[in-house]
Order: sequence, then C-alpha cells, then structure tokens
Amino acid sequence: MPMLKNVLGLDLGSQAFKAVEFKQTLRGLELVQMRIHSRASDEIDFSEQVRDFIQQNEFSTEYVCSAVPGSLVSSRTVDFPFRDRKRLNQAVPFQVEGDIPFDIEDVLIEWQIIGGDRNHSTVNTSVAQRSHISELVEKLAEANVQSRVIESGGLVLANLTTLFELEGSRVLVDLGHTQTTFCLLRDGQPIGTRTVPVGGRAITQAMASDRGLDLTDAERLKCEQGIFEEGWGSPYPNAVAAVDRIAREILRSIEGSSTPTGEPANPSMFEITLMGGGAHLKGISEYLSERTGIHTSLIAAPEDSEEAQLASGGDPVLFGPAIALALRGTSRATTQSNFRKEDFAFKTDYGWLRSKELRPTLVLAGLTLLLLGASSIASISIESNRADRMERQIASQYGRAFPGEPIPNRPVAAMRQAVDDARERADFLGLYGGNLSALDLLSLLSEKIPPDLKIRFEEVNIDRNVIRIKVVAENYESQDRMENLLRSETVFSEANVSGSAKRMKDGSVTFALSIPLEQVGEES
Repeated sequence: MPMLKNVLGLDLGSQAFKAVEFKQTLRGLELVQMRIHSRASDEIDFSEQVRDFIQQNEFSTEYVCSAVPGSLVSSRTVDFPFRDRKRLNQAVPFQVEGDIPFDIEDVLIEWQIIGGDRNHSTVNTSVAQRSHISELVEKLAEANVQSRVIESGGLVLANLTTLFELEGSRVLVDLGHTQTTFCLLRDGQPIGTRTVPVGGRAITQAMASDRGLDLTDAERLKCEQGIFEEGWGSPYPNAVAAVDRIAREILRSIEGSSTPTGEPANPSMFEITLMGGGAHLKGISEYLSERTGIHTSLIAAPEDSEEAQLASGGDPVLFGPAIALALRGTSRATTQSNFRKEDFAFKTDYGWLRSKELRPTLVLAGLTLLLLGASSIASISIESNRADRMERQIASQYGRAFPGEPIPNRPVAAMRQAVDDARERADFLGLYGGNLSALDLLSLLSEKIPPDLKIRFEEVNIDRNVIRIKVVAENYESQDRMENLLRSETVFSEANVSGSAKRMKDGSVTFALSIPLEQVGEES
C-alpha cells in the first residue's frame, strides 16, 4: 500500500526553477500545484532563490525529489550473464571502474536492471562524483530543503511513461537552457541516457553572432519569430547548426543502443518526444523530423481524463522533467536510482519538534499523558481493592464449608477441586432408580437376604455401570434361592447370577452376581 504523503518534484534548471507537487493518497495521485519561477542573476545566492521559491508557493517539503544534471552523470548500459542482485552489486562497480577517469572512492554508482531474463541481465549504470552530490545536498540544505531522492537528470525522465502515452521505442528529448538530455526508452523502460552541452542558450548566442545582436534582442527574436524560414532556410545559419548538432546527437544515441537481440538499433523504429523550454522554438519538431527521418512531436497531455488532471496545472512541455521527478517519489516510479546514499543518505530531522509553534501542543500532549497515567493508576488501585475483598469473602466461605481445615492460597480453586472430587465419587458410585446409590443397593441387598440363607460376599467391585460380587454359598440350592430372591425384588429385576457355579474343596459353591446400575429403558 502506498504511503500517504505529498511529493515535490524540484527541477532546478539553469534558467528557471520548476516544481510539481503531487499528493499520494490511497486512491492514487492528486495534483496539488505546478509552479515556475525564472532564476535571478548569479549575484543572488542560489540557495536563497530556492528558499524563496519554496516559501512563496508554500510547497510541502515532506518528500522532495531532485536530480543532478545529466552533464554531471556518466551513464552506460552493461550486460551480465547472471541476474542475482547480490552478485550484481559486486560486479557493477568492478565493471564501471575501468571506464571512469576517477578513483572509485571519489564516485557514487547507481544501477538498475532494465532488461534480460532469468540467467541474464541488462543493467543501466549511473556514475556521479561525490563532490557534485555533496555540493547539491549542501545547497538544498541551505535552502531548508532535504531532498530524499537525487536522481540522474536523464534517467529520471523514464518515469513519464507511467502518465503519458509513450509506448514503443522512443527518445525523450529535454531541450534545456544550457544542455539537451536524451532518454531512450523501449516499452516503458530506459535503455540509455545521454547529455550534450547544446541548448537554448547556444541557439540564442548563435543568433546574436549571426546578426550582431545583443543576447536580450536575440532571445526575444528567438521566442517571437524562431530561426527558420519557409523551406527551412534561415538568416541564422549558426543557430541552425546548433539544432543540427542536436539532431546528429539523437541519431548517434539511437545507433549506440541495441535491440533486445543485441543488434544495433534502427532509427526508424523510434519516435522523438520533445520537452523543455527549447521545445517551444517555432518549427523545431518539424525540422528535427526532417533532419533525422524520425517522427517528432511535443509531449502532450494524456487522453484519459483522470490522467490529464495530473498534468493540468501547467504546460507539460515546460514541466515534463519536474513531473518526472514528482512521479519518482510516488507509487508509479519506474526508476530507483538515488545518489542520496552512504555519507549522503537522507536522515530525518526531528528538530521541528522543538519549534515555538509546537510547544503549546507538546505541553497539552504531556498533560494528557499525565492525566491518562493517573487515571490508569486509580483504576488499577480500585480493581485491586475489589479483588482483595472478594478473596477475603471466598476464604470465609471456604472456612465455613470445610471447618477445621487451613485456608489454601487459592480458595476458589480448592473449592472447585473439592466439588469436582465429590462429583467424581458420585459418578463412580452411580445412581439407581433415580435416588439409590451403589452403597444403598448393597445395604438393601443385605437386608433382603434371610438369615437361613447361608452366603457370604468375598469380592465386591463397583464401576460406573455395574456392581460385581463374588458369592460363596453353602450349596447349589443356596444359589437357586439367591437367584429367586433377586428376581422377586423390583430394584434387582435386572440382576444376574452369571457364570457356572463351582464346587470348592470344602463343599461350598461359588458363583458371580452382577447388579446393573442402570435400569433398562432409562437414561444413564
């Protein structure tokens, strides 16, 4: 289940700050706000500008996702003949170490599996210098922002696939102010990223050089008129050359990737989707289509109405990277890279609990806890006294029921045991005719035997169902008299003189007498 939170995607561009705030709920995502703010001159501290931007728009900084620029990240795709994550965790740094001009201790390495099968994996690796991550973390901290996620500026664009229609093989192109970043996708998964140092500023500078303009006028003409004329002619050849370089780098990025079968990728299999401020240059999507032979279009709002609501707070072309950063912190995230690790791992700050605004709340909470504790202690004391009184009453009743016996530690249990013992003895002796016990039957039998009937009982066994007696008689006639006597009495009607009589050496006769403790037809 996704955690309920507000997520802020913070795009710290070189020309403008852009931010997108989503609310993660149990039902999904809700758009809170999208905001853009042009950066001031470099004379004003960067952290101060970010802090003002956050405060003016009252953004939630509960969960902030930002990115290190793609120009500061080295990215490549590596294949491994295994998929076990523990083995990959050891193999990726070893594989990458030979391809970077830095000591392995001076960089942070992030990776994620982007393809493969059970016995093979394709891994996208991102490498950034620790100094660059440290600088970004410190600047954000000075702006009172603790970014929980610091992604790679190119890789993070892949998260847009969970909101926009970006199926198949595609190149996402973020035309920024100082650089252009490419993110190659196949079926929603990133297969490569690349950044080139050509962007909107380079086009503006080229226009100024072509026509002898100052940068302000060149920027105004770029936004109002563009750089292309009919038939792709242009009065700004150097500016067109800058766009041509972007087109060549797109093709080079595609040709440097491979298909799932390992063959070089064919540009005709791809589409190009533009975003970023430079994507609004008039005619640029058509020009790139012409130069690359690949269908090119601007990123558009989703067709689904509910999804479109998430992108309705601003122009998706301008806010595309910020939307991708916001999605990175939600349940829809496609990428998992995060340079906030090891020494730079995010640590929750509980200092806000000591703020003046919360002191009255904390005092009330403390008083509530004290009152709750006092109430609990009083309840326990009352229940304890009640239990003591009940124990004394039970002990008194035990003394009356068993006079002369010492009071046990647990009188209730002792009384229950005494009752169980009595019930067991009663069950063992049994009841006959509803109110005669086994002892009553034996007493009655003794009374019914006439004095002249010379017999004696040598063995008497009583269980739950029957009384068994070994009888010694003077002769066989005594056995017959005994049997007739029993049959003449109703209570002994089911009695049985069983077994054959035996003559003893002294002339006496022994036989067995059984008296059932349950009458036929009665319930036991």
